[in-house]
Amino acid sequence: MVNRSRAGMRCRAIRLIRTVKGDFPKGSWGTVCYEMDNLGRHLVLVAWDKGITVPVFPDEIEIVSLGEVRA
Repeated sequence: MVNRSRAGMRCRAIRLIRTVKGDFPKGSWGTVCYEMDNLGRHLVLVAWDKGITVPVFPDEIEIVSLGEVRA
């Protein structure tokens, strides 16, 4: 099931994330597209500011409030 309740929210990597499309160092910024369950795992699809959209595990990112983004 796809959950779009947090779509558009900003997030950042809380540690290095390695993907087949490239690495995202700690502190990389992105925007949540949607969340989904796939094969018993919860994933978050993130459109990274680097121009790549890839799914990550929820414990690899933190959702950031609008006030923190502007600071």
